Formats: sequence, structure tokens, C-alpha cells
Amino acid sequence: MAQSAPPSLDLLLTPHVQNGAVRDVGVTLKLEKPNVAEGTALLRMPTLIVSIPATRYDGDAVQARDDAGPLPLTQKDEAPTPTGTYRQWLPTRATVGDVVVTAKAPPRVVDATTRTGPLFDLRADGGGVLGAGITFLPLPNTKNPYRLRVHWDLAALGPDATGAWSLGEGDVQTVGPAELLAFSFYAAGPLKTYRNGNFAMYWLTDPPIAPSDVAARIQKLYAYMSNFFDDANAPYRVFIRHNPHRGGGGTALAKSFMFGWNEATAPTLDSMQDLLAHEMTHNWPKIAGEHGDTAWYSEGNAEFYSLVLSYRAGVLTPDQFLERINKRAADYYSNPLRNVSNGEAAKRFWSDWSAQRIPYGRGFLYLALTDAKIRAKSNNKHSLDDIVLAIQAQQRAKKTPGIADWIALVGKEIGADAQRDYDSMAAGRPVVPTGAFGPCFKLVATKIRPFELGFDEAGLMGDKKIVRGLVAGSAAAQAGLQEGDEIVQASDTLELSRKPDDAMLVRVKRGDGEKLIAYVPRGAAAQSYGWVRNTKIADSACRL
Repeated sequence: MAQSAPPSLDLLLTPHVQNGAVRDVGVTLKLEKPNVAEGTALLRMPTLIVSIPATRYDGDAVQARDDAGPLPLTQKDEAPTPTGTYRQWLPTRATVGDVVVTAKAPPRVVDATTRTGPLFDLRADGGGVLGAGITFLPLPNTKNPYRLRVHWDLAALGPDATGAWSLGEGDVQTVGPAELLAFSFYAAGPLKTYRNGNFAMYWLTDPPIAPSDVAARIQKLYAYMSNFFDDANAPYRVFIRHNPHRGGGGTALAKSFMFGWNEATAPTLDSMQDLLAHEMTHNWPKIAGEHGDTAWYSEGNAEFYSLVLSYRAGVLTPDQFLERINKRAADYYSNPLRNVSNGEAAKRFWSDWSAQRIPYGRGFLYLALTDAKIRAKSNNKHSLDDIVLAIQAQQRAKKTPGIADWIALVGKEIGADAQRDYDSMAAGRPVVPTGAFGPCFKLVATKIRPFELGFDEAGLMGDKKIVRGLVAGSAAAQAGLQEGDEIVQASDTLELSRKPDDAMLVRVKRGDGEKLIAYVPRGAAAQSYGWVRNTKIADSACRL
């Protein structure tokens, strides 16, 4: 019996312009016969997602109609979670036939004080607009597949305007769940474009390094990665946006990645190579479960394979590889939250940089340890590769492997250590990757001073920044910071966390005057580990 085609979901995006800048993006959704009952969620979208505010469609900002005429909607906000807060739109009667939904999404207003985070929010840039669907698209509340079709009406942007999303340029159609539209990037306007086969880059404001140079550096690696993960010739798109605030970084979504740049933190080719290698890896290793429980897998694999595959592809030399694995180890061992559990770190992900970095370093070192144990147990016949590719094979077979499947697969290789090592890692006990990256690199013990801001990092957020939770006896307290000080200006804590000798500069308002306070935000020396090169092993014999 022939299987019926999934229903259609058409998305039309219409940017509107005022005074030379995008005022809003008109959103029109046409849902084929959703058959939603009265009081059941028709649409769902966050108002806040991983610390990033989404478009607030309050009141009647989202409107709907169906074959019976206007379809009144009510709103229901879900309970907040560590990931965000979601809103539902519920029809006041059962839907009849097809449903058409309309809304207008204004770009988020940002300035030099905007706190950086995942690059989800819809922003105006260079006469156009860029953003991720999760922050401006109210979508069906279902996991079922649709025949997805994306259209653009770019008349207001002029004859040279282009529209692109993660899966293609112009009008594109595919089959997938509605969340594919949510977790994709969109860009429209006088887009500047680099194309080479299935690889493309888009930007509106010229970054300080030529996108073509970045593309040339990473295309070799992308080809190697996609072949390794059995996804050869897969398309990939990179979106670039300018930030008015300090901060760069990037975010990976469906077959795509967006990175931001600012004049004060201008990227280099080396930094872009590392960033893009990490984000490209996110195309493949995934595992089912809550983000807080599984971030060690997604971020750890992105850290591990962005380096290992770069090394195998000849993009990194042994010395460059050594420098990068030691940097990741130092980031982990110097993290003041290195001993908190995965669950506790998840609660603080989006309010504390230190918590946000936990899955990266912890996952990287845990996977390096697991790889070393598998290689040792199998006399180098098997490795972490076999486990990660087996998980991926299950996913392609439409299964949803989770942590239990991971432990079972690793257990077949190393026995009871699989459960013990996972439990220890998840509980926040120190990860010591004995034997990892041998024989070319040897693990050695060392000492490192962990990053300690000395007060609650959440005090650096918001319109009014205040010193809260000052730690008695900390370097901050000894330097003269006081509880309740109003922070006028402060150094970038993420950058400082990576530079062990740099001072934190905090200008505070106290009474009628201001005071500049400087201190090195580090605690007492703690146990750490890193690698040194085994000079007895030739570069040609270093096969990781």
C-alpha cells in the first residue's frame, strides 16, 4: 500500500524596509489541514531561548485564519526551563481545512552593551537581515514530517537582493519536521556570496578577513570530515554577521553555521579555522536526550574531532595539534566549576560563562580517555571512531540512540569501565585522560590556577551591572571590590578565562565617585594535566 505524502507547510518571508534598514520581516505560514482541536497547541515558539530573547508576539501579533474564516488564538506560556521559555498559541475552536498564519518580526535592537550568546536572534545588518528561525517563527507543535517549502518576497530590498537559508538559496523545498525551519539560519538583502560546489558563504558587511581566504582554508577539511562521517559532498553554508558589541563565536544549525565578528575581536584565519572545524563537526555526532545531559557528547565530539580530523587531514602539524589539545586541557582544569555535575552545570549554562564551557573540556577529555582505553583493549584494532560512527548509523536507521546506547557500545569494548567512567564524568569528578593521543604525545601532571572572578558573573549582565555574591578572601575582595558596587565597565571574562596572567579591570561607581580596580582573577594552584611531545616518535608515525 502506497504511503501518503506528508502535509505541506509553506513559509513566505517578506522583509519590509524603512529608512534604508529592515523594519520587520513578514512571516506567512500555510499549514495543510492541521486538524487541531480547540484548546490544543497549534503553534509554539520560545520567548527566550538559551539566554537570547526571541521576538515577542504579544496580544494579537500572531493571527490565523482557515477555511471557516478568522481563527482566534489564545496564548499559553510554559514553565521556564534551563534552556528557555516557550509560548503556545491555541485556537478557540477546531481548525477547518488549511490554516494561514501571519506575523511581523522586527529585528532585535542591539548595541555595544549587548551580551553575546548563541547567534539566534534576528538582526538587521548592512541593508539586510540575518537570524535563526527559532527566534521569529511560530511553528506547528508536532514532530511529524512536512513537505517544507521556503519562499521569499524581496521586492522591498531591491532588484539585487538575495534570500538564503541553511538548505539553499531562493525558493527551496525539502521534507522534514517543522523544527527544521526553526533550527536553520536565514539571510536576505544585498548578500555577498562565495560559492564553490556545495559550499557557500554569505555576508552583508565585509569582515576584516576575506571570506574567500577562510573558505579556502576550510574546504579541504570539510571534504575530509564529510567523507569520514559517510556524508561525502554534503552541502554546507556559512553565514557571517557583524556585531556592534564585543564578541565573536559562532553557532551551528542544520547543515550550516553562523559566526559573528567585531572590530575589537577581529578573527584571524587560524581562529576561524578552529571555530569552523568545531562547528562543522556539529553536523554529525549527536545523541538523544536533554541538552544538559548530552552536551558533553555534542560539544566534546566537536572539540575532539575538529582537532583529530584536522590532524589526519594534514591541516594541523603535530606542534599545532599539541598546542590545541593543551589549550583545551588548560581551559578544563582552570574552570572554577570543573567539579560540578552535568546537571548542575546545565542549570547555569546561560548565566555563567564557566558553566557554559564545562561540556567542551569535560567532553573532550572524557572522549580522549575513552578512545585511549578502547585502543589499548583492542590492540589498536578499534577506537572511538567505531563507537561514534555506530551511533550515527543507528540515527540513520531512524533510531534515537541515547546515553544508555552509548554506554552499551563502549561497554562491549572496555567492559565495566564504560559505566564507571561515564558516571564519574557526569558527576563532575576530574577526568584524567591517561594514555590519550599516544604514543606521539605523553600526558604529564602540572599545576594551574583556576579562573575565579570573585563574584557572581550574573552581576555583569543586564542594564544595571552590580557586584553580587562577593567571595570573602578572593582576589576581587582583596583588591577592593565591595558588595553592591555598581559596575561601570569591566573586562571580557571569557577572554580573561583563557589568559591566566591577565588582570581583570573593573570600574565601579561608589557614592559620588568612580574607582578603577585591577586584580588577577585566579585562585590557588590546582592539579592539572597536559601533553608533551614524545620526540622518539617521528611525525610520520603519529597516526591518531
